[in-house]
Amino acid sequence: METKMLDAHIPLPLAERLDALAIDLALPRDEIVTEALAAWLDQEDRRRIVALRTIAAANTIVVVGHDRVIDWADSL
Repeated sequence: METKMLDAHIPLPLAERLDALAIDLALPRDEIVTEALAAWLDQEDRRRIVALRTIAAANTIVVVGHDRVIDWADSL
């Protein structure tokens, strides 16, 4: 797979946690970061889809007139 080098400044405590995890899992840091970034992007894609579906559903809501609601309530 083709790759692209990215530079990122991250807070020192986060970098230290990443280093510790890399040692514990015996994995390269770039592999951990790549997996985490992919998971975050997938989550954001799912959130976007849910938001778009919610907007689409809101646009299909049928508005019922007040009189019809009163008539329905009276029929109960």
